[in-house]
Amino acid sequence: MRLKYIYHSSFLVELKNVNIIFDYYKKEIPDMDRNKKLYIISTHGHKDHFNKKIFDLFSEFKDVEYILSDDINLINIEKDKNIHKISINSKYNIGDLEIETFESTDLGVAVLIIVEGKTIYHAGDLNWWTWHGYETKEEYQVMTERFLKEMDKLTERNIDLAMVPLDPRQGDRYDWGLSHFIKVTKTSYVAPMHLWEKYEMIDKFRKKHLDLTEKTVIIDTHKTSTDGYTIE
Repeated sequence: MRLKYIYHSSFLVELKNVNIIFDYYKKEIPDMDRNKKLYIISTHGHKDHFNKKIFDLFSEFKDVEYILSDDINLINIEKDKNIHKISINSKYNIGDLEIETFESTDLGVAVLIIVEGKTIYHAGDLNWWTWHGYETKEEYQVMTERFLKEMDKLTERNIDLAMVPLDPRQGDRYDWGLSHFIKVTKTSYVAPMHLWEKYEMIDKFRKKHLDLTEKTVIIDTHKTSTDGYTIE
């Protein structure tokens, strides 16, 4: 399995028989085998996770299926597109993919996918979105309960590759969501995302959480754009 970063929360995951693109909204699409089955997954309709251009960009690929969170508005989209809608807290078998969804703490879904013997997690906007000084005690409590509820569902799961937010806008709480995710799951590799091009936050996270780097490989996400990162 090979990971290539596209931009923000968007990645290409290349497997032996299929390719998967997550949350594309802009930047150049990496080179890939256009004859291989391609799945395009959008976890929700926020403009930094979804762009209707996906229905045009991949028209030249041989076999494309779209898997979209059901909050995404498809008005003016041609009906002949191969589109599957997915909802929170559900399980699906779509082509080669076994998909389990979780409820985002923002909008849409997070997805756990089993394909070709690999387990891949993309969080979408499922994160511990807490903001020091910008929320009430009640808002903090609700967010914390919602996040921990979803993480309980992932506790002790074996995951080969996870793509999880590490958002610098959260100040000194930037690492809460990712560190908790690594602690409760059995994840081999994590690619931090939603970094707003502040890629130095990855090394900052590593230095702060040396114990977690012994448990999980923290990938330099931005360095995978060209040649990719191989995950055995």
